[in-house]
Parts: sequence; structure tokens; C-alpha cells
Amino acid sequence: MIFEALGIYKVKLPLPFRLNHVNCYAVKGTQGWWLIDAGLSREATIEGWTKFFEAHAINPSDIKGIYLTHFHPDHYGCSGWLQNYSGAPVYIGEIDAERIKRYWKSENYILEALNVLFSENGMPHDVLKETIHSVNNLIRYTFPHAELTTLKPGQVVTIGDFEYEVVLTPGHTDGHICYYNVAHGLLLSGDHLLPEISSNVSLWPRSGADPNPLDNFLKAIDSIRTLNCKIALPSHGKPFSNIEERIRQLEIHHQERLELIKNCTGSGSTAYEVCLQVFRQDLSFHELRFAMAETLAHLVYLVDKGELEMESQDGVRIFRMV
Repeated sequence: MIFEALGIYKVKLPLPFRLNHVNCYAVKGTQGWWLIDAGLSREATIEGWTKFFEAHAINPSDIKGIYLTHFHPDHYGCSGWLQNYSGAPVYIGEIDAERIKRYWKSENYILEALNVLFSENGMPHDVLKETIHSVNNLIRYTFPHAELTTLKPGQVVTIGDFEYEVVLTPGHTDGHICYYNVAHGLLLSGDHLLPEISSNVSLWPRSGADPNPLDNFLKAIDSIRTLNCKIALPSHGKPFSNIEERIRQLEIHHQERLELIKNCTGSGSTAYEVCLQVFRQDLSFHELRFAMAETLAHLVYLVDKGELEMESQDGVRIFRMV
């Protein structure tokens, strides 16, 4: 396989959610090792990394760099511990570096902002309280924080013995980046391109966040077509090579989801009412937060396209077909 020839090892780390793992990667080069993504900052993650380091006789000083695809806790969270352990620099795209400052280092901001966003979109108070609490629980998995070095789109970095281009792929987060080995057609795709599930595309509170993340995501997956990509290594699921087929599947999925969500608004519905129609009913509060934010991303996309209209009634937003 291509990734084996490039010295890439998958490090599968556990998550305490229904989506029960995240794939991080370790890359062996002649001068040491480089890591891609970090996992949550929790004991099970540290044990996973420690076992991998021991199995491959990796000393702390052997780790030369830690490259992150985006700011979500299951990717960023343990980077501070890894940096303290190894002394290696931690790299992330410049947009998501700012998101870390805003969301994880100023936790009251994101909790208050999400509270307002979900309240304005019809989430009942008792459900809202538990949903926000689940976000607060997640933030604790980001400590200790790493000192970050930022990357720009198009920048070329060395990971192992090979060069990778930094590819900006917004949507899942505003500043999500992939790392692309042009010479071998290998894409470290993070959560941007996954083989079996669709990446969550969420509307975040507007202060500093992109107002139309789904539009960004659809454009970003289409942009992958311009790469001569032979294989993708995702953060969830197995490596896959049917890149064009997978892009098309995702485009169809979102078009179908948009049509469903539009029809669910009927003569007028809140985002929360639409969310309950679209997503399964046994969601945890952690999952409900993603479902609600993804529903909102699709609704604002439809408003932007002129297929829905939005008005405020007693401080609550109502969406309906034009």
C-alpha cells in the first residue's frame, strides 16, 4: 500500500461516544517520527500513544512534529500532552488556531453563544441545559493546551521523508486542513472526507464563524477532484481509494438532506422541530448538539439559496418554504 511505503502507521484511539474511535497517524522518517492528530486529552488516549511509542521504541526526542487537521477536541485535545512529552512543535491551520482561542480557551464564550443560538432556534430550556452541559464536559478534554504554530493554505511541510501540501478544506470546521502528498497521491483527509459516514457540518455562533458552512463544505469536497488523489487516510474508518465515487455519494447525500429539511419546515418550523424530524430519537445530548447545528447549517444554506425564508416570532426563528 502507498501509505506503508511512506512510513505511515495508523494509531486508533478510543472515544467515549457512539463514534468510538479516532484514527491518528504516526509517520516514520529517517530523522524521527511525526504525528497527525492527537485524540482527546484523557487517560485512555495517553495509554494508546504510550503503547504505540513503546512498541516502536520511540523516545520523546524522536518526535519531531505534531500536525493537526482541525480544532475539534478529538483531534486537538491531547496535543498539549504530546507537546509536553516530546517538546515537538504543534502545527494547525491559522483559522482553526483562532477557533481554539475563542472556543476552548474562553469556554464561557462558546457556552453562552451556543445557549443563545439554540434558544433562538427553538430548543426547549430543559434540553438546552443538558446539551450545553455536554459541551462543557467536552471542553475539559482539551487541557493542557498546546503552543501552536500556524500553517497557511498551499504551504508545503515535511512529514517523515516526504513533502505534503496544506490544503484548506472548510466545512467540518472553518479552518479544517488536509495534508496532501502530491508525489504519491495520498491525502491525510482528517474529518473532511470519510469513507462511510458523512462529516458533521455545523453552524457555529456567528461571531467569527462562517455563516454558511455547508456551502463551504460542498465546494471543498468538489475541490478534491482537482487533486490526483489515489488514496485517502481518514480520521474515522478505513483507508479508501474510491475518491470520486465517495465525493459524489456525499454530494447526493446532502442534496437529499436539503430536500428533506426543506419539506420538514412546512408552513413554519423552528430548527429544533426540524431536527427532531430528521435525526434519530435516541441521540445523547452530545449527539443532539451536532444534530441541531447540522440542521441549522442546512437551513441557512437553503435560506441563502432563496428556497426558504426565515422570520423571528417572539425571539424564536421560524423557517418556511418560499
